[in-house]
Amino acid sequence: MIRKMLHKERHMIRYVISMLGLFAFALGGWAQNPGGVAATQSAQDKYTVGGHLKKPSAYSGLPVVGEFQENQTEAAPDKERRQTREKRYSKTNLPRPVEDPGLFVDGESETTNLRFIDYVAVGKSSDPRGIPVSVSTAVVVGTILSGKCVVSGDHNYVYTDYQVKVDQVLKQDAKTSLSVGDELVAAREGGAVHFPSGHVTNFLTVGHGLPEIGSQYILFLSRPIPSLPEYEIMFDTGYQLKNGHVYPLDDVNSQYVGVDEAAFLDEVQKAIAASQQNGVKP
Repeated sequence: MIRKMLHKERHMIRYVISMLGLFAFALGGWAQNPGGVAATQSAQDKYTVGGHLKKPSAYSGLPVVGEFQENQTEAAPDKERRQTREKRYSKTNLPRPVEDPGLFVDGESETTNLRFIDYVAVGKSSDPRGIPVSVSTAVVVGTILSGKCVVSGDHNYVYTDYQVKVDQVLKQDAKTSLSVGDELVAAREGGAVHFPSGHVTNFLTVGHGLPEIGSQYILFLSRPIPSLPEYEIMFDTGYQLKNGHVYPLDDVNSQYVGVDEAAFLDEVQKAIAASQQNGVKP
């Protein structure tokens, strides 16, 4: 059950959420990590100067900043492919179209537009929680090289395309063979938009993190449009590998915070093997 409180700020939505005890969250000055695990980010980069959230989960990276363009200039094939990709986002539109709010919103030059998804369940009952190998097109260990924040053509959705270098293939994409050293594009909802006025708006989904540029992750990838090469990083998945331990992108998987990297990789590989034995193709 969700209780929503709409703040009078034009480009800021505040929620007070209570759902099965997953997490509690308040915009102004604090965020509580599920399971009582302390977040590692400092307040200096987790919030804007005005106290608006910039990292939507305990172990999220900062959103990639992209430039807002009323009309994107791009080659016809690229435009057609982008439009095909964005058709599937039409049911997840933002509350209002993305537009330049002017330099200051309630005296701030940087604000946050929060989106809340009350529940996301991926995988089958046979999958370990947070390890949805049965429904993943591919599972890889990869390094995030760069990111590009994109506003959809209809200005109703914001997402980031991440360029990922493949370091290890845990589950192969049956349609497109992946190899170590390959680079792929993996998208995730959210990002930051810099408007012509100079204002920056962070578009975030509460509890669902964004990869950190330069970091290495275990990524569970889907390819919703088989005819296109771009992947998506599935919600309730994604784990940063750091100093021999794992840290989940999404707060719902807080049970894996600080788990030994080798042990977690072993669990993923066992889940993949089990899914294949049960008739799920790699």
